[in-house]
Amino acid sequence: MKDVRVLHLASFEGNIGDNANHNGVHELWRTCLPGYRFHFHHLEMREFYWKMRAFDRDFASLANTYDLLVIGGGNYFELWVEHSPTGTSVAIPPEIMGMIRTPTLFYALGLDPYMGAPEVCVERFKGFLDMVLASERCLVSVRNDGSKQSARTVLGDAYADRLHMMPDGGFFVRPESHYHPELQDDCRTIGVNLAGDMPDFRFGGQDGSGVRRFLDDLTSVLADSLTRNPDLNLVLYPHIWKDFSLISEFCQRFPDPLLRRRTTVAPYLHGPGAERYIFDTYARCALNMGNRFHTNVCSIGLNVPSIGFVTHPQIRELYREVNLPDRCLATADPDFAGNLAGLLDASLKDLPGLRKRYEASMVMVRGQATAFLGTVGAWLETVL
Repeated sequence: MKDVRVLHLASFEGNIGDNANHNGVHELWRTCLPGYRFHFHHLEMREFYWKMRAFDRDFASLANTYDLLVIGGGNYFELWVEHSPTGTSVAIPPEIMGMIRTPTLFYALGLDPYMGAPEVCVERFKGFLDMVLASERCLVSVRNDGSKQSARTVLGDAYADRLHMMPDGGFFVRPESHYHPELQDDCRTIGVNLAGDMPDFRFGGQDGSGVRRFLDDLTSVLADSLTRNPDLNLVLYPHIWKDFSLISEFCQRFPDPLLRRRTTVAPYLHGPGAERYIFDTYARCALNMGNRFHTNVCSIGLNVPSIGFVTHPQIRELYREVNLPDRCLATADPDFAGNLAGLLDASLKDLPGLRKRYEASMVMVRGQATAFLGTVGAWLETVL
């Protein structure tokens, strides 16, 4: 078995979904790349956002002390970053990229044009891709959230056809069994995540009317469902600190008896290892719903029925790619409340059947992951 020192550039703090992603990556690599023993060293991507680090000569020198540089997974190929030399959050100038001798794997990245894709960003990104795709020491993959189709639409077939697809690591998260005071043993629990960042983009209406309408609909449907089903409870999941704003607004609208007796809030945890607790909560729920990417990814991976709230096109595309397009709802639909009530009732009546559908989807997703990691394994043999 060959030891490989990996510099892993990604986000590790502040968002539990990122930790689920990396947990799944480690699990997959252990099983699909058995000829290697990987030693991961974390480099926090947000330190570059916070100007604590820079993509400069020091970064290249650091990368060159490792056997392998892994960038991702994460939504780092977003195409709105006009101050970036690549048009994306992977803001590595070409001259710095050229200094990196270490084999570089761009891993399961989100290619996201939805916040905008100015021509200057698209052209810079094409230039960056021209450089890395021409190098035998680089391998580039995007995740299964519509990124390949976005590449085809924004960049063209010549680029999209050279990008590999790798499912997000969150599909393969492995939680650990814990005692959960948030859950009641003799009840079914619905887990709910409410993403509190980017409210104008997610819900529309700069006056907050979109958020208010969504919360009014959601609380009405869930209150009715809990009232009709005395064995149902709720647990609310914060993934980042901004989610507390929507959790608070949700609670202000929810009936007080249901709040006090049948609703809990999971702890705000993050950092490597914290995902083992939080996603054990996910795994123990009867059904999960929400609008964060990893709320939906991890529920599917854990074979827990889910309802995705489409406040970002990636959620719709995610469910399309895993052959579960009926498991998500557009919150902007005028009949969102009615659609949610109908889907929730039908789901609660057929949880075993839904689990079988999710299991079938995961057979496909795992096959996709295994295929790409076979490509990675062959590539590693040539570059290490």
